[in-house]
Amino acid sequence: MRILIVDSDIKSATSLELMLHASGYSETCVAYSGHAALAVAEEFAPSMVLLELDLLDISGYEVARSLREHAQEGQSLRLIALTSSPELVIRELARVSGFERYLTKPLVSLDLQQLLDTQQSGAG
Repeated sequence: MRILIVDSDIKSATSLELMLHASGYSETCVAYSGHAALAVAEEFAPSMVLLELDLLDISGYEVARSLREHAQEGQSLRLIALTSSPELVIRELARVSGFERYLTKPLVSLDLQQLLDTQQSGAG
């Protein structure tokens, strides 16, 4: 599984990448802005994107829309929303925008592992 992490908070992104590596997911790439994520995704072709909704340059929702539009034919792309906001309206907006799941930051390694286990069993 190729996982793209998109978060303008460098510490959060680094921590998430370390958790993924510790869980055995070594094919990761990190982008610290929406524009960088779109550029990286073209070359990296992720199967999962962990995407902060509140980016500094463009909305995470806009990044998600663009990633879906530009996904390579036959590419399975799973979008997981990341945010610090516990508000229900944000969760609903993420769902309607095509995100499969929603994780609240700071992430707990158990939540991340459950998500990855679910994604792996769904992929098989």
